[in-house]
Amino acid sequence: MLNDVQPTLADLRAMLADQGAPEEALRLVDAARHVPDALERLTAAGFVQPVAELAMAFLDGFSPLLEPGCGPLDAELAASEFLGAMAETTDPQDFPDMVAALIADAEATGRPEALALARSFAVLAPPEVRPIAAQAADRLVASGLHDPKWARTVGKPTVGACFGYADPRGAQEGLALTFSYGRKSHVLVLLIDHDLGGLKDCFVSDQPKEIRAGYVHAAEELGFPFREYTPEQARRIVADVLEREPCPVEPDQVEDVTTNLALLEQRLELLPEAPRTALDTSVHRLKVTLRGSKPPIWRRVEVPSSTSLVRLHQAIQDLFAWEDYHLWVFDTPLGEYGMPDPELGHGDAATVTLADVASRPKDRIGYLYDFGDAWDHDILVEDVVQAEPGVAYPRCLTGRRAAPPEDSGGIWGYADLCDVLADPEHPEHAERLEWLELDSAADFDPAAFDADEVNEYLSRVAKVPIKP
Repeated sequence: MLNDVQPTLADLRAMLADQGAPEEALRLVDAARHVPDALERLTAAGFVQPVAELAMAFLDGFSPLLEPGCGPLDAELAASEFLGAMAETTDPQDFPDMVAALIADAEATGRPEALALARSFAVLAPPEVRPIAAQAADRLVASGLHDPKWARTVGKPTVGACFGYADPRGAQEGLALTFSYGRKSHVLVLLIDHDLGGLKDCFVSDQPKEIRAGYVHAAEELGFPFREYTPEQARRIVADVLEREPCPVEPDQVEDVTTNLALLEQRLELLPEAPRTALDTSVHRLKVTLRGSKPPIWRRVEVPSSTSLVRLHQAIQDLFAWEDYHLWVFDTPLGEYGMPDPELGHGDAATVTLADVASRPKDRIGYLYDFGDAWDHDILVEDVVQAEPGVAYPRCLTGRRAAPPEDSGGIWGYADLCDVLADPEHPEHAERLEWLELDSAADFDPAAFDADEVNEYLSRVAKVPIKP
């Protein structure tokens, strides 16, 4: 049914032409990508009255929501798709006002389609606009219109199973959120890209069992752990993702995210929130030192105490400008954690937090990166403090000296590299410069360290535990 709820530019153009709109208005519609884009262009050009009439044409697209077979999910998908298209061409600050104005114009028609729009927008529109939509719907009912059957349950599905899997490096994660209206279940399928920053794809399926089977199979084939999440855990993941800008890449991903983002934001509200604890707002101050480095190479960083070890691994990669090419493992009092590997005895680093393995000041854990070069790090907990309001973590406070380049042979190989680069007469000098892709040895400074540059990398995954 969703595909039938598509306001078309052709219909809108024909209506304007029938009303005798000037050629300039028609050209603006021709240049638009979709109905909301046309409305914005016409409004900016000053065609106030035509826009008010034009805005009503899309109500025909909501006619399928009045059919007997329409359910609450159909209404939600229609509203989410329309709001997503509208948001694409609207300034975020103006978006709530534009939606409110659209509801008012729709109500003024007194049409049953306006009631369907208002009831669906009362669930999916920006939170500050929902009461406006609900009140408009109530007035339309008071005027004699009848609510569609789905109006009683829309926006109130039952929360079901949440599951997913992630690559052990923690770069990409698949998450599925199941909901049901009576016996009819549906699932929101999310692809999260932590490297790019946030939500990469999001679509809706009415086949949760098949999605689950596909996830189990994919995780098994790839050697990744399949995970069951509590709704509280799923909420934490989704809330964290939605704090960042979506990052779709392929055209179909852009369309999916645009279409389903409003629905996802509404479904997040249905997931229960875990009780907030002191751990959620505490921060570990760590000193991470590359063992064997002389002079010492180290970083001082603050990370949320609830950070999983896989996320700590990613932070250390940014702290030392590593490229995450190689295997890694943490050595902790509870055992070794990295990419889950029963043969090596490595547990899943995504299932253990920093607070689990090093809860107090002076606690220590180890981190080994690249089993060949053996970049071994000592991690000392210097303090555990409360997060500062408005501050995003992780954040690097200070450090000393540049990190060794990838594949430079471990501590001894790096020391040799520094000696070779410092001696222009060395027979390997030119070869090492070429390997580092440098024009001159002056471009290589082992004493250099820039905390701002490190924090720029960390900002991709940093979040604010305590809002200001």
